[in-house]
Amino acid sequence: MILKLYDDADAYLRDYEEVLLQRESISQLVLYDAYRSRNNPNEFKGLFGVVVDGGLTLLHFSNLPPRNLSVYIQDNSKDIRIAAMLLADFLAEKQIIPEGLNAKYEVCEAFIEQFSKKLKCTFAERIALDIMEIRQVNDIKPAEGITRPAMPNEVKLLTEWMIQYQIEALAKEVDYESALLCTSNLINHNKLYIFENSQQNVVSMASTTRQLARGIAISYVYTPEEYRGMGYGATNIYNISKKHLDEGNEFCTLFVDKKNMLSKRAYEKVGYSIIDDMYEYKLLQV
Repeated sequence: MILKLYDDADAYLRDYEEVLLQRESISQLVLYDAYRSRNNPNEFKGLFGVVVDGGLTLLHFSNLPPRNLSVYIQDNSKDIRIAAMLLADFLAEKQIIPEGLNAKYEVCEAFIEQFSKKLKCTFAERIALDIMEIRQVNDIKPAEGITRPAMPNEVKLLTEWMIQYQIEALAKEVDYESALLCTSNLINHNKLYIFENSQQNVVSMASTTRQLARGIAISYVYTPEEYRGMGYGATNIYNISKKHLDEGNEFCTLFVDKKNMLSKRAYEKVGYSIIDDMYEYKLLQV
C-alpha cells in the first residue's frame, strides 16, 4: 500500500471527483473540504490524498483545519485497518496533528491506535452517527403550520436553541458569541428555517448547511422539549427536503445520533433511509 498526496485540491478533484460523486452523501465531508479548498485556496489550505494498493483505491482523506480529519472508504476489499494505520504513520511522522477524526469505526479504531503509538495523545469518541438520505419525500400528514425562513428579529431565540442543539445532539458546549455568529450567518444567507404552528408560535428549526454538487445537507434540527412529539420537527424536515428536491437537488442528507431512535423514525416517516454511518472523535491532548 502507498499513500498518494495532494496539497492542491483542484488536482485531487481532477483525479477523484467522479468516484466521490458516486456515493456523494457518504463521501460528502471529504468532497466538501476539497471544494472549499479549490474555490478559496488562499483561505482554506489543506492536505488531501488516497491510500492505494495496486490498482485499488482503498480510502480518501482530507485534513482542512480547523475541521476534523475526514476519511472515506472507497474499497474495503483489502484490510482497511492497514490503510488507516499507514495514514496515521505518515501524519505522525510529519507532525500533522488533526483536530479530530470523522470516519467509519474500524478506521477510527486503527488510526487512533497507531497514531497514539507515534505521538502520545488521547482521543475521545464524541458521537456515533447514521448518515441518512432522501431522494423522494413520502406522502405524510403534516402538522398544521408553515415552514419559513428565519427572520433577523428571531436571532436571540434561535441562538439559544442553537446552544441547546449543540449540547443535546453533539455533547458539545459552545459559547454564546460563537452561537450568535453562526445563527446570524445562517439567517442572513436564508439557510435557517423555522416551523410556525397554527397558533403562530415558532416551535422548531432546521438549517441547510453544505451545498454539495448534486444534493444538500441539513443540520441544526432542533425542537424545544415542550413542543416535541407533535410532529413539528418532522413536518419542518419534510417541507425543507421537498423544497430543495423540487428545486433540482437529487438528494438531501443529514446525520443523526445512532442513539436517537425517535428522530430516526421521524426522518424515515418523511422518506429518509440510513445509507451508512460515521464516528467522530476529538483530540483531547498531545
